[in-house]
Amino acid sequence: MKKTFKITLASNLILFLLFVILEPQLTKAVGDSITVTQDVTAEITISSPSDVTMSSIAGITGGTGTGSATWNVKTNNSTGFNMALKAGTAPALASGGNSFADYGEATPDTPDFTWSVAAADSEFGYTVEPATATDATTMFKDNGTTTCGTGSSQTVDKCWIKFKTTDVIGINRSTVTSASGEDEVVKFQAQSGASHFQPQGSYTASITATALVN
Repeated sequence: MKKTFKITLASNLILFLLFVILEPQLTKAVGDSITVTQDVTAEITISSPSDVTMSSIAGITGGTGTGSATWNVKTNNSTGFNMALKAGTAPALASGGNSFADYGEATPDTPDFTWSVAAADSEFGYTVEPATATDATTMFKDNGTTTCGTGSSQTVDKCWIKFKTTDVIGINRSTVTSASGEDEVVKFQAQSGASHFQPQGSYTASITATALVN
């Protein structure tokens, strides 16, 4: 009986010593980490402004008509967006068989700093004025005095050019917009010279603005 008790006591002592030795190892915390990834895709939206009715022009004595449209473009794309414009027809502004000629730049395809139409002609063109001036493409920037297609200025009511039937990028932004987007203004202008005879009519142009992520 005593021998059995001694063996039991010894076994318990060994177990106790093992517990004392191993218990700190058993109670230490172990861990693991993972990475959770959520992709957010790029999107872009463009508003649909109302049609534009420009101010009237006298067909015999001549005059100038103006108007503007504002497209709101919004994107979360990290490299921004570009916006292009094109006309549905050439000439862009027409009524039946009559039309205004597409604006003729002094240097083809380079906007004129100052709008200019000869007295014997009638022409239609446009310029762009982005919400953020630096977003204008080079062709719509100017040197602040006389010349477009160069410099860093974006002078109001300057740099006029004709519409084409293919996309012409006038605005190019390299960063995301704010949650409220960017209001991109396009100004239209038509003029019939003082010695030009322009037949009466309701002249229309179909203009398309397309915004794409960069």
